[in-house]
Amino acid sequence: MSQDVLGPQLLGDVAEATGLPQETISKELGHLISSAGYDRETLTLDQLRHALAEYVQDILLAAKEDLDKSAAR
Repeated sequence: MSQDVLGPQLLGDVAEATGLPQETISKELGHLISSAGYDRETLTLDQLRHALAEYVQDILLAAKEDLDKSAAR
């Protein structure tokens, strides 16, 4: 497990790696980090992984619920 504090540099690297508009992605990542209870200044790679895993899980759950609603019609 990585406990190195990478903070804003880590978020910037991830935002850049997406290939999407950095300002938009940086804001979204910042929101995800805050919602998970982490501080972007002291963020570790493990914390980012945890926050993103929760985000993906929420997205998949919402997609499943939408699919279930569509199938019930």
